[in-house]
Amino acid sequence: MKKLATILLMTVAASTAHADVWAEREALAKIGSELSALERLVNDASNLAAQDERVQFNYDTLMRDLEAIRTGIAHHLAQPINPVMPSEVSGLSGNYTATNK
Repeated sequence: MKKLATILLMTVAASTAHADVWAEREALAKIGSELSALERLVNDASNLAAQDERVQFNYDTLMRDLEAIRTGIAHHLAQPINPVMPSEVSGLSGNYTATNK
């Protein structure tokens, strides 16, 4: 009886872990959709930006960082589920302000 309970527990744990992988993949795919919407907003903001301001937001850098995030997510989603191998993603720039000279 004890052995059967252990096997059932292991089976439930394995199926729960497998379901979590699919939930994570679904969430990452949703992030990809949100990134597309965000990129449209960034493009709109870029088109509204005054080019002669002393301090300007660097939209190109932001778009490159968003693309880096998108690429990292796509790379992760392209990996086979078992075994999941961690992947390395390069750091974001984070420097979004430039000074006009």
